[in-house]
Order: sequence, then structure tokens, then C-alpha cells
Amino acid sequence: MASAFSDIFQEVSGYFSNYFADSFYPLLFLLALLLIFFHPGAKKERAALCGSNLLFLVIIFCPLTAYLVMKMIGSLVYWRMFWLLTIPLTLAFALVWLITGFSRKTVRALTAVLAAAAIICSGQFIFTGETFSARANYFKIPTEAIYVAENISEHAEEEGIESPKAVVPIALCSYIRQYDAGIRLAYGRNMVKGEVTQSKLYEEINSESPRAKRLARLARKAECTYIVLPSALSLDEKLANNSFIKIAEAGGYAIYFDSEYE
Repeated sequence: MASAFSDIFQEVSGYFSNYFADSFYPLLFLLALLLIFFHPGAKKERAALCGSNLLFLVIIFCPLTAYLVMKMIGSLVYWRMFWLLTIPLTLAFALVWLITGFSRKTVRALTAVLAAAAIICSGQFIFTGETFSARANYFKIPTEAIYVAENISEHAEEEGIESPKAVVPIALCSYIRQYDAGIRLAYGRNMVKGEVTQSKLYEEINSESPRAKRLARLARKAECTYIVLPSALSLDEKLANNSFIKIAEAGGYAIYFDSEYE
């Protein structure tokens, strides 16, 4: 039990480290809490800001509560628990209190500048080519997702399919949902692993070498009329042998339709 709790604590600590990256925000947050805690006139604020944040930290890092929360929301999104910490509000309150505590305007101005510099320098400049790029379309999603969605919608309309369902690689999944909610998908961005069919289908289509026969069988079992795969896989003939014929190629993806669909 102790070993399991230790592993959970280390896991949470890793999320904490990744969440704040190399910034000094945790240190600034701690200094702000100390300032509020030891300020003689901060009785109400001490309970509202210090008390609540300390309670959230205990809940977040306690192995037992962390384990329960991870079971409910999943460990991959546990970092969202850090949203409970009122860091911006606490920093703002502490800095305003610190600045207004000086009587001379020059000292106030200097303190404000130093505080702003500390906040700016504690993070990283994110407006670079690594994190931002020019939009390819008004929807601000990959163009290939739009091409795939439009081809599926047009073909479904021609075939009289009111609610087409497709299985696509995870790289396209969330974008197709944003562009055309009328296209149902075999799984969402948070694939439901409790469903055996969805789990196997997810693993198969996102593998480096999908097996056409198995993919076709799982797609039918999940009631998918369309399969979308990278064109580079060259599975046209193998999927055709399993009654999934290629109807279009767009944005580097091949779109296959179940010819046995009724």
C-alpha cells in the first residue's frame, strides 16, 4: 500500500512539474500566500485564499484522493486539478496589497514594475513559430480534415445515408467533429476503452500497419460505413477484397465505403 501511494504521489508531482514547466509561478504563488498569511490585517483573506488553496493542495497531492480522482476522470487529465488553485487571483491580491502598502508613489511604481518583470520573466515567450502558425482556413483546423469530411458528406448524400458513421485515425478525429457534427465517429478523442469493439478498432486503425480484413470486420461491427486511412498505406486492393471500396482520396487520406451497406 505504501509503495502504491508513493507511486501515485510521484505521478502527481510529475504532473505538477509539467504543468508549471520551468516557470517560477509556484514560487511566486508561495510568496503571495506567505504575504497574505502573515499580514496582520488579512483575517478574511487568510481564510479565503490561504485556507482554500492549502485545502486544494492537500486534495491534489494526497495519494488517496488523487487515486479516486484519477479513477473518475482519468490520469491523463489529472493536471486539470491544478485549475482549482486560485493562482492569478492570489498573486493579484497580494501584489496590490504590497504595492498600496507603500506611501511614496515612486516606491509604488518601482514595486509594480519589479512585480510585473518577475511575472513576465518567470514564464516563456510562446508567440513563436513552434507554437503558432498561419491559419490554413477560416475554421482553423487542418485542411485535410475538411477535405475528408466534405467527401464523406457528399458521398453519403448521394447514397441516401442520413447519418454516416466513419472510423478515422486519431489525428483527424476531433477536427472532423468540429467541422461536421453530422458525421458520426467510431470513437471520440477520449476513446471509451470500456467498449471492446471500440478498443480493438481504435488500436487497429491507429497501428503502423492496419490489417485490412480485421479492420473491415471491426468497422462493420461498430456500424461504420466509412474507413479513412493514410493513402501511403496503399490498402486499396486489400480493403476492396473485404468489400470496402475507395471512393475518394483527399489531403493525403483515402476514403473507403462499405459496398455491403444496406
